[in-house]
Amino acid sequence: MSNGKINRREFLKRGGVAGFATLLGGSIVKLSYAASRERLTALSSIGLDTLHPYAHSSSPQYGIWHNMIEPLVEVDYAKRTHYGVLAESWEFQGKRWVIKLRKNVRFHDSSPFTAKDVVYSINRMKNDKLSLQKENFRDFTEVQAADDYTVIITTEQPVAVMLDRLQNRFILSKTGMEAQGDQAELKPVGTGPYKFQSWQRDGNLIMVRNDGYWGAKPSIREIVLRRVREDSGRVAGLLAGQGDVANNVPVEELSRFDNHPRIRAEKVEGVRMYFLAMNVTHKPFDNKLVRQAINYAVDPAVIIKHIYEGNGYIMNGPMGANVIGFDPKIKRYPLDLNKAKELLTKAGYPNGVDVKLYFSPDRYPKAKEVCQVIADQLSKVGIKVELVSQEFVIFWGKEGVNGGKLGFYYVGRPAADADTVYDQYYRSGVSPRIQYKNPEFDKLVDEEQKTGDAKKRLAMLHQLGRILMEDVPFCPLYTLAEIYGVARNINWKARPDEKLMYAEMKIR
Repeated sequence: MSNGKINRREFLKRGGVAGFATLLGGSIVKLSYAASRERLTALSSIGLDTLHPYAHSSSPQYGIWHNMIEPLVEVDYAKRTHYGVLAESWEFQGKRWVIKLRKNVRFHDSSPFTAKDVVYSINRMKNDKLSLQKENFRDFTEVQAADDYTVIITTEQPVAVMLDRLQNRFILSKTGMEAQGDQAELKPVGTGPYKFQSWQRDGNLIMVRNDGYWGAKPSIREIVLRRVREDSGRVAGLLAGQGDVANNVPVEELSRFDNHPRIRAEKVEGVRMYFLAMNVTHKPFDNKLVRQAINYAVDPAVIIKHIYEGNGYIMNGPMGANVIGFDPKIKRYPLDLNKAKELLTKAGYPNGVDVKLYFSPDRYPKAKEVCQVIADQLSKVGIKVELVSQEFVIFWGKEGVNGGKLGFYYVGRPAADADTVYDQYYRSGVSPRIQYKNPEFDKLVDEEQKTGDAKKRLAMLHQLGRILMEDVPFCPLYTLAEIYGVARNINWKARPDEKLMYAEMKIR
């Protein structure tokens, strides 16, 4: 730094309390230096850009909402199954699902939770012009309240994956939201362990404990969520005593927590699966031999070791270990450069081939570095890679992934159930992201979505995984550790799905 200047990262590392307080505003210095039963301050890379509860589609944002507005069901990742939240039980009856609701639950406005609220919320998710949840209800023909605590969902065809569709679909108070009229998105009314108190458009949010909560009473009275986009800023805030928990801690910052008197690291294998997607309508990815060659040439172990410092888990197939439908018997293509070259020659590319690899550096951690390693690995078998960096809004939009315009791209996709990925990426006609077409695969997806027997459905998901590993319209890479910095006086274990559930945190 011969010019005497330091970058923002260095400033935050050196600036301690003063530097971080300047970054977030002077008021933050008034916050507690350690989590207490009165207040916890979370430093988050993501916040709420709107108070419309259905205009979100990311796991961290779902986690924010879950503290205030609850779904019918949630996922138990350890058991790879679902459990009831506002739903007490359910029954699959072919084209009908009968859902029994939890009784003696009240919304934050003291109105009782009943079936009419579920009907109202699902219809809003399905029909609201701002909703990003519409796809989950594409097969729904009717949602009705059979009585105050029974909801009947009727579908065009049997939907065995209903519970996955209902996960992260939050239930609002019909009376509470209708009473607000045009201001209905300014104060969401839910049943969660925390009540909405205030919000700023930069993503900062304050929640207070719901003392009338139907479940176990939260340990902490007030949650202050502050949005800090820069990784080093969140770490600096923790170490300066200005926050109690922070998400998305970069691996290169982990050593700063070693033997720290106040902060520890909390890690768990995530459910976001990273892979190289290959749109089979784009050359040379229309040739299965090329796709197989790429799988033989890419070594994710190198990426995990050198870029993520060992904080990753190799995917042997299309699904990560925490996902319903994971098959431990599936094995990835072994690293074999000679085999890759042989397949390229058979495919008609004896002298190699030029491709473009698209990525979004502002969405996935260290995406540029990852893609540089992949480009180097592919070059060893004659595949020359041009890296194309795009802002996420372009990368993910109609001119990118969701428009089928990218032939080869690096992407991360979370899922609780394998069906979500199989349906949205590989099933014909659902999305142009990959445009893979396999009648056998499509038929099997259709069957597993209609199969109520969990063991039979699991076997079908395993078979779908084996089909994909033969045709490989993708190259599986890894899941990563979700890494948090947490105050040592907080008793809490991180979830695989990137959600911060504050009611699960207990003060020692």
